Amino acid sequence: MRHYFVINPAAGKGAAKGLTAKLEALSQGREEELVLHTTTAPGDATGYVADQCRRHPGEPLRFYACGGDGTVNEVARGLLGHQNAALGLVPCGSGNDLARNFPDRDFLDLPGQLAGEEVPLDLIDFCGRTAVNLCNCGVDADVAHNMPLFRRIPGVSGSTAYQLSILYTFLRPLGKSAAVTLDGAPSIQGEVLLFLCANGRYYGGGYKGAPLARVDDGLLDVCIVPKLNRGKILRILGRYQKGLHVSDPELSRLVTYRQVRQAEVRFAQPVTICLDGETFQGDHVTARVLPGAVRLVLPVGG
Repeated sequence: MRHYFVINPAAGKGAAKGLTAKLEALSQGREEELVLHTTTAPGDATGYVADQCRRHPGEPLRFYACGGDGTVNEVARGLLGHQNAALGLVPCGSGNDLARNFPDRDFLDLPGQLAGEEVPLDLIDFCGRTAVNLCNCGVDADVAHNMPLFRRIPGVSGSTAYQLSILYTFLRPLGKSAAVTLDGAPSIQGEVLLFLCANGRYYGGGYKGAPLARVDDGLLDVCIVPKLNRGKILRILGRYQKGLHVSDPELSRLVTYRQVRQAEVRFAQPVTICLDGETFQGDHVTARVLPGAVRLVLPVGG
Protein backbone atom coordinates (compact mmCIF):
# COMPACT_ATOMS: atom_id res chain seq x y z
CA MET A 1 0.00 0.00 0.00
CA ARG A 2 1.19 3.52 -0.84
CA HIS A 3 0.75 6.28 1.73
CA TYR A 4 0.77 9.89 0.50
CA PHE A 5 1.07 12.79 2.93
CA VAL A 6 -0.29 15.92 1.24
CA ILE A 7 1.09 18.86 3.21
CA ASN A 8 -0.31 22.38 3.14
CA PRO A 9 2.62 24.54 4.32
CA ALA A 10 0.34 27.53 4.98
CA ALA A 11 -2.04 25.67 7.30
CA GLY A 12 -2.20 26.78 10.92
CA LYS A 13 0.28 29.61 10.35
CA GLY A 14 2.96 27.12 9.33
CA ALA A 15 2.16 24.41 11.88
CA ALA A 16 2.90 21.79 9.21
CA LYS A 17 6.63 22.60 9.31
CA GLY A 18 7.24 20.49 12.42
CA LEU A 19 5.10 17.73 10.96
CA THR A 20 7.18 17.71 7.78
CA ALA A 21 10.35 16.97 9.77
CA LYS A 22 8.64 14.02 11.48
CA LEU A 23 7.37 12.69 8.17
CA GLU A 24 10.79 12.96 6.56
CA ALA A 25 12.29 10.93 9.39
CA LEU A 26 9.50 8.34 9.14
CA SER A 27 9.88 7.96 5.37
CA GLN A 28 13.66 7.46 5.28
CA GLY A 29 14.35 4.23 3.44
CA ARG A 30 10.61 3.87 2.64
CA GLU A 31 10.29 6.53 -0.06
CA GLU A 32 8.37 4.26 -2.44
CA GLU A 33 5.82 3.45 0.25
CA LEU A 34 5.64 6.81 2.06
CA VAL A 35 5.42 9.78 -0.29
CA LEU A 36 5.48 13.43 0.79
CA HIS A 37 3.92 16.14 -1.36
CA THR A 38 3.91 19.82 -0.37
CA THR A 39 1.17 21.86 -2.04
CA THR A 40 2.07 25.06 -3.85
CA ALA A 41 -1.30 26.74 -4.48
CA PRO A 42 -5.06 26.34 -3.89
CA GLY A 43 -6.34 23.36 -5.86
CA ASP A 44 -2.93 21.70 -6.07
CA ALA A 45 -3.91 18.94 -3.61
CA THR A 46 -7.00 17.96 -5.64
CA GLY A 47 -5.05 17.71 -8.89
CA TYR A 48 -2.18 15.82 -7.31
CA VAL A 49 -4.41 13.25 -5.60
CA ALA A 50 -6.49 12.62 -8.73
CA ASP A 51 -3.33 12.25 -10.84
CA GLN A 52 -1.77 9.70 -8.47
CA CYS A 53 -5.01 7.72 -8.39
CA ARG A 54 -4.99 7.57 -12.19
CA ARG A 55 -1.32 6.52 -12.22
CA HIS A 56 -1.93 3.61 -9.82
CA PRO A 57 -5.34 2.11 -10.71
CA GLY A 58 -6.33 -0.88 -8.62
CA GLU A 59 -3.51 -0.34 -6.12
CA PRO A 60 -4.55 0.48 -2.54
CA LEU A 61 -3.67 4.10 -1.79
CA ARG A 62 -4.10 6.40 1.17
CA PHE A 63 -3.88 10.20 1.03
CA TYR A 64 -3.45 12.02 4.34
CA ALA A 65 -4.55 15.65 4.33
CA CYS A 66 -1.96 17.49 6.43
CA GLY A 67 -3.62 20.83 7.09
CA GLY A 68 -7.02 22.16 8.07
CA ASP A 69 -10.52 21.38 6.85
CA GLY A 70 -9.87 23.20 3.57
CA THR A 71 -6.99 20.83 2.83
CA VAL A 72 -9.22 17.87 3.76
CA ASN A 73 -11.79 19.13 1.27
CA GLU A 74 -9.22 19.39 -1.54
CA VAL A 75 -7.87 15.89 -0.93
CA ALA A 76 -11.38 14.39 -0.71
CA ARG A 77 -12.36 15.95 -4.04
CA GLY A 78 -9.34 14.35 -5.67
CA LEU A 79 -10.45 10.94 -4.42
CA LEU A 80 -13.94 11.04 -5.95
CA GLY A 81 -14.47 8.18 -8.36
CA HIS A 82 -11.35 6.29 -7.27
CA GLN A 83 -12.44 3.30 -5.22
CA ASN A 84 -8.87 2.17 -4.56
CA ALA A 85 -8.02 5.26 -2.48
CA ALA A 86 -8.89 6.45 1.05
CA LEU A 87 -8.76 9.77 2.91
CA GLY A 88 -6.62 10.31 6.01
CA LEU A 89 -6.45 13.29 8.39
CA VAL A 90 -3.37 14.80 9.97
CA PRO A 91 -4.94 17.93 11.49
CA CYS A 92 -2.65 20.96 11.69
CA GLY A 93 -4.91 23.79 10.54
CA SER A 94 -6.86 26.52 12.31
CA GLY A 95 -10.05 24.60 13.08
CA ASN A 96 -9.58 20.87 12.37
CA ASP A 97 -13.30 20.35 12.92
CA LEU A 98 -13.76 17.06 11.05
CA ALA A 99 -11.23 15.34 13.33
CA ARG A 100 -13.25 16.48 16.37
CA ASN A 101 -15.88 13.89 15.48
CA PHE A 102 -13.43 11.19 16.62
CA PRO A 103 -12.21 12.30 20.07
CA ASP A 104 -10.86 8.83 20.88
CA ARG A 105 -8.45 8.78 17.92
CA ASP A 106 -5.00 10.34 17.85
CA PHE A 107 -4.61 11.67 14.32
CA LEU A 108 -1.09 12.91 15.08
CA ASP A 109 0.09 9.35 15.78
CA LEU A 110 1.77 8.74 12.43
CA PRO A 111 2.54 5.00 12.90
CA GLY A 112 -1.06 4.62 14.11
CA GLN A 113 -2.22 6.24 10.87
CA LEU A 114 -0.28 3.77 8.74
CA ALA A 115 -1.93 0.86 10.58
CA GLY A 116 -5.36 2.51 10.70
CA GLU A 117 -8.71 1.09 9.67
CA GLU A 118 -10.92 2.44 6.90
CA VAL A 119 -14.58 3.40 7.48
CA PRO A 120 -17.24 4.94 5.19
CA LEU A 121 -17.51 8.74 5.08
CA ASP A 122 -20.47 10.62 3.63
CA LEU A 123 -19.94 13.78 1.60
CA ILE A 124 -22.27 16.63 0.65
CA ASP A 125 -23.09 17.87 -2.83
CA PHE A 126 -23.57 21.56 -2.07
CA CYS A 127 -24.40 23.97 -4.90
CA GLY A 128 -22.67 21.56 -7.28
CA ARG A 129 -19.51 21.54 -5.13
CA THR A 130 -18.27 18.86 -2.76
CA ALA A 131 -18.21 19.42 0.99
CA VAL A 132 -16.77 17.07 3.61
CA ASN A 133 -17.73 18.56 6.97
CA LEU A 134 -20.24 21.40 6.91
CA CYS A 135 -21.84 24.15 4.81
CA ASN A 136 -23.56 27.24 6.14
CA CYS A 137 -25.12 30.59 5.22
CA GLY A 138 -25.97 33.66 7.24
CA VAL A 139 -24.20 35.13 10.23
CA ASP A 140 -21.83 32.20 10.77
CA ALA A 141 -20.80 32.24 7.09
CA ASP A 142 -20.17 35.97 7.46
CA VAL A 143 -17.99 35.12 10.48
CA ALA A 144 -15.97 32.66 8.38
CA HIS A 145 -15.68 35.22 5.60
CA ASN A 146 -14.34 37.81 8.05
CA MET A 147 -11.90 35.48 9.84
CA PRO A 148 -8.90 36.28 7.59
CA LEU A 149 -9.00 39.81 9.01
CA PHE A 150 -7.94 38.38 12.37
CA ARG A 151 -5.87 35.31 11.42
CA ARG A 152 -3.12 37.65 10.25
CA ILE A 153 -2.72 39.10 13.75
CA PRO A 154 0.40 37.61 15.43
CA GLY A 155 -0.43 35.24 18.28
CA VAL A 156 -4.09 34.83 17.32
CA SER A 157 -5.13 31.17 17.10
CA GLY A 158 -7.91 29.81 14.89
CA SER A 159 -10.40 29.72 17.77
CA THR A 160 -9.49 33.25 18.88
CA ALA A 161 -9.79 34.55 15.32
CA TYR A 162 -13.26 33.00 15.18
CA GLN A 163 -14.30 34.75 18.42
CA LEU A 164 -13.00 38.11 17.16
CA SER A 165 -14.78 37.64 13.85
CA ILE A 166 -18.03 36.92 15.71
CA LEU A 167 -17.73 40.24 17.54
CA TYR A 168 -16.96 42.10 14.31
CA THR A 169 -19.86 40.46 12.43
CA PHE A 170 -22.21 40.95 15.38
CA LEU A 171 -21.96 44.72 14.94
CA ARG A 172 -23.11 44.55 11.30
CA PRO A 173 -26.67 44.00 9.91
CA LEU A 174 -28.07 40.58 10.82
CA GLY A 175 -30.78 38.37 9.29
CA LYS A 176 -31.47 37.17 5.75
CA SER A 177 -34.91 36.70 4.15
CA ALA A 178 -35.10 33.07 3.01
CA ALA A 179 -37.33 30.14 2.05
CA VAL A 180 -35.99 26.73 3.16
CA THR A 181 -37.28 23.43 1.73
CA LEU A 182 -36.29 20.15 3.42
CA ASP A 183 -36.87 16.82 1.64
CA GLY A 184 -39.53 18.45 -0.54
CA ALA A 185 -41.79 19.46 2.37
CA PRO A 186 -43.56 22.87 2.39
CA SER A 187 -40.98 25.63 2.70
CA ILE A 188 -40.03 27.38 5.93
CA GLN A 189 -40.04 31.12 5.24
CA GLY A 190 -38.83 34.09 7.25
CA GLU A 191 -35.81 36.04 8.41
CA VAL A 192 -32.95 33.61 9.03
CA LEU A 193 -29.98 34.36 11.27
CA LEU A 194 -28.12 31.23 10.19
CA PHE A 195 -28.62 28.06 8.17
CA LEU A 196 -26.24 25.14 8.35
CA CYS A 197 -26.18 21.81 6.57
CA ALA A 198 -23.81 19.39 8.26
CA ASN A 199 -22.10 16.06 7.84
CA GLY A 200 -19.94 16.50 10.97
CA ARG A 201 -20.86 17.95 14.34
CA TYR A 202 -18.39 20.84 14.62
CA TYR A 203 -17.36 24.01 12.82
CA GLY A 204 -15.65 27.31 13.59
CA GLY A 205 -12.93 25.70 15.68
CA GLY A 206 -15.22 23.73 17.99
CA TYR A 207 -18.76 25.13 17.74
CA LYS A 208 -21.10 22.14 18.02
CA GLY A 209 -23.61 23.32 15.46
CA ALA A 210 -24.93 19.85 14.54
CA PRO A 211 -24.79 17.87 17.80
CA LEU A 212 -26.65 14.82 16.44
CA ALA A 213 -24.64 14.49 13.23
CA ARG A 214 -22.74 11.36 12.25
CA VAL A 215 -20.41 11.29 9.28
CA ASP A 216 -21.64 7.90 8.06
CA ASP A 217 -25.43 7.91 8.62
CA GLY A 218 -26.49 8.95 5.11
CA LEU A 219 -28.21 12.07 6.44
CA LEU A 220 -27.67 15.81 6.46
CA ASP A 221 -28.20 17.60 9.77
CA VAL A 222 -29.89 20.94 9.10
CA CYS A 223 -30.05 23.70 11.70
CA ILE A 224 -32.02 26.92 11.14
CA VAL A 225 -31.87 29.79 13.63
CA PRO A 226 -34.35 32.65 13.03
CA LYS A 227 -33.38 36.30 13.21
CA LEU A 228 -32.92 37.31 16.86
CA ASN A 229 -32.11 40.56 18.60
CA ARG A 230 -28.52 41.00 19.73
CA GLY A 231 -29.34 40.65 23.41
CA LYS A 232 -30.87 37.21 22.86
CA ILE A 233 -27.98 36.15 20.64
CA LEU A 234 -25.52 36.99 23.42
CA ARG A 235 -27.66 35.11 25.93
CA ILE A 236 -27.84 31.87 23.94
CA LEU A 237 -24.50 31.85 22.09
CA GLY A 238 -22.63 29.89 24.76
CA ARG A 239 -25.30 27.20 24.84
CA TYR A 240 -25.36 27.01 21.05
CA GLN A 241 -21.58 26.60 21.03
CA LYS A 242 -21.95 23.58 23.31
CA GLY A 243 -24.61 22.01 21.07
CA LEU A 244 -27.45 22.44 23.55
CA HIS A 245 -29.95 23.76 20.99
CA VAL A 246 -31.50 20.30 20.57
CA SER A 247 -31.97 19.72 24.32
CA ASP A 248 -32.25 23.13 26.00
CA PRO A 249 -36.01 23.98 26.17
CA GLU A 250 -35.56 27.66 25.27
CA LEU A 251 -33.25 26.99 22.36
CA SER A 252 -35.19 24.03 20.97
CA ARG A 253 -38.27 26.25 20.69
CA LEU A 254 -36.30 28.78 18.65
CA VAL A 255 -34.17 26.50 16.49
CA THR A 256 -35.36 24.19 13.70
CA TYR A 257 -33.21 21.06 13.63
CA ARG A 258 -33.89 18.29 11.10
CA GLN A 259 -32.09 15.26 9.66
CA VAL A 260 -32.79 15.06 5.92
CA ARG A 261 -31.32 13.82 2.67
CA GLN A 262 -31.64 17.04 0.70
CA ALA A 263 -32.27 20.72 1.30
CA GLU A 264 -32.82 23.89 -0.72
CA VAL A 265 -32.68 27.55 0.31
CA ARG A 266 -33.65 30.60 -1.71
CA PHE A 267 -32.53 33.95 -0.38
CA ALA A 268 -34.08 37.29 -1.32
CA GLN A 269 -30.62 38.66 -2.10
CA PRO A 270 -27.07 37.28 -2.41
CA VAL A 271 -25.49 36.11 0.83
CA THR A 272 -22.16 34.69 1.95
CA ILE A 273 -22.05 30.90 1.65
CA CYS A 274 -19.38 28.88 3.43
CA LEU A 275 -18.23 25.37 2.43
CA ASP A 276 -15.65 23.72 4.70
CA GLY A 277 -14.38 27.16 5.65
CA GLU A 278 -14.17 28.54 2.09
CA THR A 279 -16.65 31.30 1.23
CA PHE A 280 -18.44 32.46 -1.92
CA GLN A 281 -21.59 34.42 -2.79
CA GLY A 282 -24.99 33.20 -3.95
CA ASP A 283 -28.75 33.43 -3.44
CA HIS A 284 -29.78 29.81 -4.14
CA VAL A 285 -28.47 26.86 -2.16
CA THR A 286 -29.01 23.16 -2.90
CA ALA A 287 -27.62 20.30 -0.83
CA ARG A 288 -27.86 16.52 -0.93
CA VAL A 289 -26.03 13.78 0.91
CA LEU A 290 -23.59 11.46 -0.89
CA PRO A 291 -23.66 8.35 1.34
CA GLY A 292 -20.33 6.57 1.78
CA ALA A 293 -18.73 8.58 -1.02
CA VAL A 294 -15.18 7.98 0.25
CA ARG A 295 -13.42 5.91 2.90
CA LEU A 296 -11.83 7.57 5.92
CA VAL A 297 -8.71 6.28 7.67
CA LEU A 298 -9.00 6.12 11.48
CA PRO A 299 -5.69 5.58 13.27
CA VAL A 300 -5.46 2.53 15.49
CA GLY A 301 -6.41 3.00 19.11
CA GLY A 302 -9.55 4.14 20.86
